[in-house]
Amino acid sequence: MHSTSLRRDQIHGALIGAAVGDALGFPRKGMARRAALARYGRRPLRFSWLGGIYTPDTHLMLMSAQALLNSRSDLRNFRRAYRMRLSWYPLSLPIGCGWATLGSALKCWLVRLKINTGVNSEDNAPGASIVFCSLAMHGTGHRITKWADETVVITRSNVQARDAAMVLGALAEAASLNKPEKFDPNAVLGVLIETSQLDKTKKKLEELKPFLEQSRCPAAVARHFGWSDGISSSFSKTVVMAAYCFLRYPTNYRRAVEAAIRLGGDTSTMGAIVGGLVGAHAGVKAVPGELIKNLGGLPHNPDWIKDMAERMSHWPHGPDDLHMAPALPSDAPVQLIRNLYTALGLLLRRVLRLFCRCV
Repeated sequence: MHSTSLRRDQIHGALIGAAVGDALGFPRKGMARRAALARYGRRPLRFSWLGGIYTPDTHLMLMSAQALLNSRSDLRNFRRAYRMRLSWYPLSLPIGCGWATLGSALKCWLVRLKINTGVNSEDNAPGASIVFCSLAMHGTGHRITKWADETVVITRSNVQARDAAMVLGALAEAASLNKPEKFDPNAVLGVLIETSQLDKTKKKLEELKPFLEQSRCPAAVARHFGWSDGISSSFSKTVVMAAYCFLRYPTNYRRAVEAAIRLGGDTSTMGAIVGGLVGAHAGVKAVPGELIKNLGGLPHNPDWIKDMAERMSHWPHGPDDLHMAPALPSDAPVQLIRNLYTALGLLLRRVLRLFCRCV
């Protein structure tokens, strides 16, 4: 296992990197590449005056982190803790939560009836959670692929989604294992190709080789696959493009995340996954400080995330982990207020856009 300080830096980088990338991509979510370019131009990505607002992708990641803390390093306990938190999640009125996630959350109430909580959807919402859990499990003696699969199967039962989760878990492990100065993107790509069990995904990963060798931009890869209008919420497509963005710019957070978001489509999830990978690989120092400072998300703001990284850096061998296994306070009432504030902020933003069009 890595030293506690290095583990803390990587976990903090993954958590805050995913949250910031998610928030940067949220305003453009669902927009085609050209439409986003026409509206926002090519200036560097930044938060609006409302601050950074992250989506349920980050909520799921933080819930999985809390469940890990409660698990006593036991897969059955993790499954139980994650389902419990997920079952109450809809009561916080999460803005932007997909139907697949809501469906799996509601099915968690029926788990006593031996009903599978996973929904047959290839939706990419668990992406940031996979990155974090794979990083957190490194060096604990557990099979990372098993925990990555369990993390996704709680909410998604789709075969392609589970395969994409395995690939993403392998990528997150490689990001944390290899120091930046010794990182070989082509060798890591080979590991991803070997990890995938689906011919369709494996073929797309193999097609990344010449682009990576020639240092082509992510937009060229998207055009090659016919995804010029944007990257859909398909987990397998998201993982292919997120992997390329990270492998192309493994230590440059802003360049990797901006390249991912500027592709259009499901920009928040792309930003979250790529941001989490770069943060896990290069550490929290790679994430621009001004973006961290302006990130919202009470009660799970940057200070709370930093405390989570400190707590996870000792897991599962901390003094409490095998006895009480406490999680960090979640403050459910403040979560509800936050989501209502987010809804009002998004409504105000849309009204201002309509006003600007009419003037």
